[in-house]
Amino acid sequence: MERLHQCQAPLPEMSRESIEALLQELARKEQQLVEWIQTSERNTQWFAKDPMSAIRAANLGLNENILQQLEFITASIAKKLRSAN
Repeated sequence: MERLHQCQAPLPEMSRESIEALLQELARKEQQLVEWIQTSERNTQWFAKDPMSAIRAANLGLNENILQQLEFITASIAKKLRSAN
């Protein structure tokens, strides 16, 4: 995931409104994602190992902009966690 993140152009700072819209869209797709994860042990392991790749594979109907925003946020959080250790 980190390698994918490095290849993408950085996204601009996200506003509170865009974060709220992202969370609303993810909430609408949550049940569909949970069902996909539960359909097989492979999906469960895939999601645990690489959530962004698994979310893309689940084909939830999220547009690429939403996926990029989510990837940006998760990579930023991971980076902060790594630097805190």
